[in-house]
Amino acid sequence: MKKYLKSTLTALLILSMITSCGSTSNETNSNEKEKQHLLIWSYYETDAQADGLDELTESFNSSQDEYEISWEYVPMTEFDKKISRAYTEQELPDIVIIDNPDMKKFIQLDMFEDITSYASTLNLETDYYSASVNTVKYNNLYYGVPFNSNNVCLIYRKDMLNAANITPPETWDQLKDAAAKLTTEDNYGFLMSAMNSEQGAFQILSWVMAASNSDSQITVEALSSAYEYLADLINEGYMPADCLNYSQTDIARRFIKGDIAMMENGPWVFPMLDEAGIDYGLAPMPKNKRNAVILGGENLGIIKGKNIEGSIAFIKFCMEKGGTETFCAKANLLPSRIESANNIIIDNPKLEIIAEQMDYAIVRTDLENYTSTSKQLTSNFKNVVTGDLSAQEAAQATLN
Repeated sequence: MKKYLKSTLTALLILSMITSCGSTSNETNSNEKEKQHLLIWSYYETDAQADGLDELTESFNSSQDEYEISWEYVPMTEFDKKISRAYTEQELPDIVIIDNPDMKKFIQLDMFEDITSYASTLNLETDYYSASVNTVKYNNLYYGVPFNSNNVCLIYRKDMLNAANITPPETWDQLKDAAAKLTTEDNYGFLMSAMNSEQGAFQILSWVMAASNSDSQITVEALSSAYEYLADLINEGYMPADCLNYSQTDIARRFIKGDIAMMENGPWVFPMLDEAGIDYGLAPMPKNKRNAVILGGENLGIIKGKNIEGSIAFIKFCMEKGGTETFCAKANLLPSRIESANNIIIDNPKLEIIAEQMDYAIVRTDLENYTSTSKQLTSNFKNVVTGDLSAQEAAQATLN
């Protein structure tokens, strides 16, 4: 009997151990949660930008075990349409990296989450470029966080300017004189993008606002001055009329080829120039009544009704754990957070000129008549170049 009881107890003990082990295994499996997947949309297309975003998302994924984030490329020319269409079809991503002037129109369409409670912890008003902060703010609430900031500057080939004994021009008159001296049978003195798109409007508008004393509106006088000045550069042979068809990348390619001595462009082309081995210099955009540039760059916005907690976790990683700095260093961009921007400039001093111009960068969507006139800015400039309208007539047509 004792032997039987002992055998029975032994069997029960083994069964208990097996059951216990099985229970632990089941509990372990149940505690191993599957990561929640988040999606970002971005129009970043250069190798530097794509590599930087790959590295950023991979770093976030390996930093925690709750979320898995990936990104999808959407062409810039289709970005607005795809967001609007996806909103109707309920196929939106969790986060968008969006061109900062486009932010407010989507805020007004109630597409972005109000993240004021989190954004207020970042000290946006004191620690970030004020122009960039204005693009995520609506009715004193924050609907996103500035990711990076940019503007355009004057980029010149040092060899050409040195050969002509020319110093980088600081004013409109100096630029025109320099462009005249630098124009030969083989190359033009200056080139910019004036194509019928937001890129062209972005570039033309820097000239318009330099001829104005207003930060709140586009005036006929300022627009007429810019139209006349830029058309003269073409008509006098210092800038090719092809500027009406060129993107910012196109003009960088001609600059690399050696066809152009000076161009208006931004930091997104620096990697192209560096890879080509071009010895180039940078200068502020030439002044007229004042120095002026138009703010560019991107914001991070969380789509309303999507994974808010996961999206905030990603933004925290970007803003508080060095994610943005790492990305911007890779992508050759300037962070919107001033301390981060200063850190980037230490290793990439070429961005200093962009940071300095942030002091007077203008948010184009803050201009009261920009939305209704932006598409006319470039089309009416073409009318001036072709002689169909005078600069004054074109300016009035744009603003009417």
